[in-house]
Amino acid sequence: MRTTILLIFLLLVAGCGGATVANPPAGDPDAVRIGLNPALEEGKTVQVGEAMPELTFELAGQPVRLSDYRGKTVVLNFWATWCSPCRVEMPDFEALSRSRTDVVFIGINQQENEPPVRKFAAEVGVTFPLLLDRTGDIAASFGVLNNLPTTFFIDASGVVQKSQIGAMTRSQITKYLDDLAQK
Repeated sequence: MRTTILLIFLLLVAGCGGATVANPPAGDPDAVRIGLNPALEEGKTVQVGEAMPELTFELAGQPVRLSDYRGKTVVLNFWATWCSPCRVEMPDFEALSRSRTDVVFIGINQQENEPPVRKFAAEVGVTFPLLLDRTGDIAASFGVLNNLPTTFFIDASGVVQKSQIGAMTRSQITKYLDDLAQK
């Protein structure tokens, strides 16, 4: 139960030219179905000022879409356990996720397997959802590639308002969130 409360791991399998919804591996109680809606054209990346493409996944057996969070700011943070700046900023994301009920935080781990991600999340005490982008397709669609950490700030209407490459301090994150709340 504690594992479920502390962390929800979502398995992401994106297909060519769009996404597929994959079945969870047999016997893995933490695995859920997830997919990326083919809202992005082949080779196109997410840009500031554009509507966020639909990200769909299943959480606790219920389908969830990124658009379900309309009316709230969404923070998508691309990260990896081997990335030192990612490790530094993750506790700030966690602290803000607990104090900012007007914001939804989602971490997207780039191309790692579940065990090191689970271990890191337990060490930090991450309570917000962490997606596993095993193939790197989601990172590529956001133009992230090897630029970790990278964070996208999406406003309440679903438009990407800011992207930040590199680690941020808690005060920087708070400023971005406060600026979005005033729009």
